[in-house]
Amino acid sequence: MDLVPLLVVALILQVAILALQIGDAITGFIDARRVRDSDDPEVITRTSVRELTWTMAVTAVAAVLLGFGVDVAARALLDEQRPFLAFLILLLVALVAFGIGTAAVLAVVRRDRPTYARLRRDLRDRSILQLDEAELAHFELRLAEADRTRARRDAAGPTLRLVALLAVIGIGVASAVGGFAEGLPGLAIPAIVAAGLSVVAFIVAVRASVVRDGAVERMRQAQRAEVVALLERARIPQRKNVPGLRDRVTRALAILREQQK
Repeated sequence: MDLVPLLVVALILQVAILALQIGDAITGFIDARRVRDSDDPEVITRTSVRELTWTMAVTAVAAVLLGFGVDVAARALLDEQRPFLAFLILLLVALVAFGIGTAAVLAVVRRDRPTYARLRRDLRDRSILQLDEAELAHFELRLAEADRTRARRDAAGPTLRLVALLAVIGIGVASAVGGFAEGLPGLAIPAIVAAGLSVVAFIVAVRASVVRDGAVERMRQAQRAEVVALLERARIPQRKNVPGLRDRVTRALAILREQQK
């Protein structure tokens, strides 16, 4: 059995996964340096270089898979005269494309997670108003929800990094054994090098994630302290309430936000 094509495909797969690992490590440090306190919740909840990088990587992988599937279906239909097999392949390709597209859309339009930045901004907007008991209770509920969101840890990132590491190492070991057994050191040695680089990229990515999570956690602690202080200040009853002031301020804030869009 000729192992050369199989070893070449395995090496290409190793390099592709390794490229994603390196990109994850680099963007992790970029995101860690971009952590800044802001009243705009989108800065923390929705936008990051890592998310954009993975979006492009998934799109590229999906495009390659779709192109490969269409090519296989065309060969099955035109060369082998097997229309039923071609139909099944195209159906599978369509399902994969639909699944990837659905996941991407859900990731883009997902509901904004509650954050201290959004809560702090809303409290600052109402700082000149006297909040009633219902509004204070609503802010307390939002604060508790933000605390629960902060306490939850995202396990997707660490899991994907570990899976990528194990995949590259497993493919590398199998390729190295097969390559040396068949007298193909030119394919076995690069597989070993790719496995070693994968370990390094994994360590760097984990370190970058720890740095970013630490920076985000410190920022959220400061934001939460400000939110608690604003809530305590809002509980202090005001001596004088100007009739109609609440409505005028609310309308002014609404106009200002429309102008800023």
